[in-house]
Amino acid sequence: MSINLPLDTLYQLNRGKPFVEVEGIDGDIQWDECDLSGLPPERIGVSYTSQGKPPKGQWDNLPKTFKAMNGGEYFIDHIITIRGT
Repeated sequence: MSINLPLDTLYQLNRGKPFVEVEGIDGDIQWDECDLSGLPPERIGVSYTSQGKPPKGQWDNLPKTFKAMNGGEYFIDHIITIRGT
């Protein structure tokens, strides 16, 4: 079983750096970052009175991998669970 993550969740994971369980890896690893350059911002239309909304294309052209604090690179679709976001 794998997790499909939309763009706004990837932004949250980059900020929170949670522990994740990855298929085929013993124990949890800590998320460090995934490269979101070239993708839309997390929210559009943000103002003093509005929290904005997610941009269109939350599922388009998303990165396939993320880097962990241990220096390894792992496939996002191999994540089984996310802890501590």
